[in-house]
Amino acid sequence: MIFRPRPLSSGGIHLTYQCPNRCGHCIYASGPSRDEWMSEDDLIRIYSQIRKHGRFLTSIHLGGGEPFLRPDFLERAVRIAVETGVPLDYVETNAFWAWDEETAFRILSRLKEAGLNGLLVSASPFHLEFVPIGRVRTAVSVSRRLFEPDRTRVYTDHYFDQFRDLDPDRTVPLDEYVGAVGEDRAAAGFAGAYGLIPGGRAAVKLAGLYAHRPAREYFGETCEKELSSPHHIHIDPEGHYIAGLCSGLSLGDGRDLDALYAGIDLSRKPV
Repeated sequence: MIFRPRPLSSGGIHLTYQCPNRCGHCIYASGPSRDEWMSEDDLIRIYSQIRKHGRFLTSIHLGGGEPFLRPDFLERAVRIAVETGVPLDYVETNAFWAWDEETAFRILSRLKEAGLNGLLVSASPFHLEFVPIGRVRTAVSVSRRLFEPDRTRVYTDHYFDQFRDLDPDRTVPLDEYVGAVGEDRAAAGFAGAYGLIPGGRAAVKLAGLYAHRPAREYFGETCEKELSSPHHIHIDPEGHYIAGLCSGLSLGDGRDLDALYAGIDLSRKPV
């Protein structure tokens, strides 16, 4: 059987798996000890392949890990996207770098000058373990000053609003948050906000919040629809093309979409 993913219509490029956080929901298990970064040569190849095959491409975002750990490389990635005609929508960040408005303004101004026109800032109980909500507020405030009104997003608004009365300089352990709101409410909120799968750090950190089922219950089912979807694919620092909204499965090499979209022989590469 030949499996052919549909050419992407939107997606993200993970510039790195390195991150100052070790968030409990992270299916990529990003963290401070991860040292994978995409090379500039690979990034250029990926941009070129995206432009070639993204006939109905609407948006691409840059993320990680945490791309702001190397602001010079991030600025370069933005410039190359603009130069090659890739429709760069936003950069995703946890806002660890937004210590004060002056610092945040300086960093974001450089990116805007390079061609960035939008920012997505993470706000959740997972991120709150490592980044005080005050830094998130600072990043959001400065971004709204620099970019058009609808070009600053917070994911999620629900948690951002929920944290409005918290000490701006305090981090909150995840266990403390779960204890305060209750396990059932926390589990439902996490599942509703994120496409959680039993992989990466989420499989360990959040295992106690959800029912467990044996793998055999899923035998005979198919995930063809999800894995062939053109929406919100990811290409990681090593070039892996990950479809199905963070499925954890690599379909092929994002640096060679010519070969990937030609089809995958599942008899030779069974899952």
